[in-house]
Amino acid sequence: MSSANNIAYTALINPNGSTPLSRDQVWAGLLLKIRSAETFVPAAISHTKVLSESIDPAGNPVTVREVFFLESGKTVRENVVAFEPTRVDFQQNGGNISNVISEGANGELYMTYIFQWKHDGASKEELEAFLVKEKSMARVAVEGTIQALHQLALEKKL
Repeated sequence: MSSANNIAYTALINPNGSTPLSRDQVWAGLLLKIRSAETFVPAAISHTKVLSESIDPAGNPVTVREVFFLESGKTVRENVVAFEPTRVDFQQNGGNISNVISEGANGELYMTYIFQWKHDGASKEELEAFLVKEKSMARVAVEGTIQALHQLALEKKL
């Protein structure tokens, strides 16, 4: 049995009544999120420190960074790979996260976060308890990122 929870959460980027963001603006926001995670999830992360930047063999930008998580009080090292213009992958010891921009049948933009949260040695019951909290965290992360993107666009920062 896997000792990880795999979760995906999707939300519409431009809901009715909002000033529409373009795919380019959303991508610019995800690139900013690599360097400043706290701008997008301030309730979870207090600061980001970029340690190095490089290009992988396929030509994708790779950033090694440290983020400080408020709840655990821990600094976590992440390898972040950007796959323009659709996906950013965040890889760490505690799991993996993908931020994905996708398009619906009518051209509407969606943001999906895919999480793999590892819980080595956890029982089935423990995994189920973690899952409840992680589903809530997934929703908050996606919706908070979309709100931050709209705010950054209003401030002409995208």
